[in-house]
Amino acid sequence: MGESRFLRRLTRRVREALPGLALLCVIPLVAADSVAAQSMSTFQSSRSFGGESELTVQVRYGAGTFRLGPGDPGLLYQAVMEYDEEVSHPISDYSNGRLTVGVEDLGGRGRFTVRREARGELDLRLGTQVPTDLRLELGAVRTEVDLGGIPLEQLEFTTGASETDLRVSAPNPTSMERVAMKVGAASFRARELGNLNAQRFEVEAGVGDVRLDFSGRWSSDATVRISMGMGSLELQVPQELGVRLSRSTFLTSLDADDFVRRGGDYYSPNWDEAEHQLHIDVSAALGNIRVRRNP
Repeated sequence: MGESRFLRRLTRRVREALPGLALLCVIPLVAADSVAAQSMSTFQSSRSFGGESELTVQVRYGAGTFRLGPGDPGLLYQAVMEYDEEVSHPISDYSNGRLTVGVEDLGGRGRFTVRREARGELDLRLGTQVPTDLRLELGAVRTEVDLGGIPLEQLEFTTGASETDLRVSAPNPTSMERVAMKVGAASFRARELGNLNAQRFEVEAGVGDVRLDFSGRWSSDATVRISMGMGSLELQVPQELGVRLSRSTFLTSLDADDFVRRGGDYYSPNWDEAEHQLHIDVSAALGNIRVRRNP
């Protein structure tokens, strides 16, 4: 009984102390935000088109907001970064058709490093005149990308625990052999992938919600290989595209509109007569796959 009374008194005192403890927690957070706001800086870097025949772009960005899109006529690239100068510094190196852009961590001090770094932003614009090899390595980043009109010859996209919205709003002026996307624990949405003018798509996803929309202007057949751990996968394909779906799954449901099964694969009704065909091969575990044919 004595022990029970002690526990009751202790519980009551903790409850009475909670408002004060909450206030003590709030004060340093507010102070940290104020300090962070005071140390935010802006960095800009750009270059005009000078007759370059090719461009390789490497982006490394760990936390914050990342935006990418086509630039104005006559531009090779433009980068604008907002960063916390106490924990990081900007990188923008260009030489002989090779561009490296990002923010390098200085080994930030204190408990608020991640919170403060997440305030940063990187806005990158790429020209539409030079064939480009684009490689994106992103961490815990909120990403908004529009690749429309950028002449891409290769695309490698790697992201961690993030929220990504990728769009290809206009056709790729050149052809691309391979697109590689690696997604961690994330919400990942890619739209109008048909505009990439790619022959092969390779997608690796860990845990999360992945939506791939293959609408756009198709000029050839293509293959898509998707490897997914645990989560949901939604595939949207245009009505005029012939689609063949192969799968190797474990505890994964499939909802595939009006697809017809032949042997071990699933075919859209127009597979045999379609002008262009898309073969999708999915490996997945513990989740669901949904395929929709859009008008």
